Amino acid sequence: MSDPEAKPAEALIYIDISTAPIISFDIAPAHGIMANTVQIELASRTLNPLADGSVEVKFVTTGRLRCSQAAAMHLRNALDASLKMFEAPPQSPGPAAASSRLN
Repeated sequence: MSDPEAKPAEALIYIDISTAPIISFDIAPAHGIMANTVQIELASRTLNPLADGSVEVKFVTTGRLRCSQAAAMHLRNALDASLKMFEAPPQSPGPAAASSRLN
């Protein structure tokens, strides 16, 4: 098994598919493992209007992650690195700098 913390090899070929889905979620309400596969459920908060004018809050499934242990470690490392970006001050005072940063 390769080290997920190591930098990708130069031979790694990454192809960007423009039709890949964007998965948005607010919580990860369930997780587990089965047959050496990591399983994580993703859900988003929804607001459902009711007949009496009130609103009901529900969480609905928006995605199911299934991956190997190595892939989960890569995902965890990417999430940790992204969260650290919130701790560092923005590099430049431009308007886009406050809302987005890339590795």
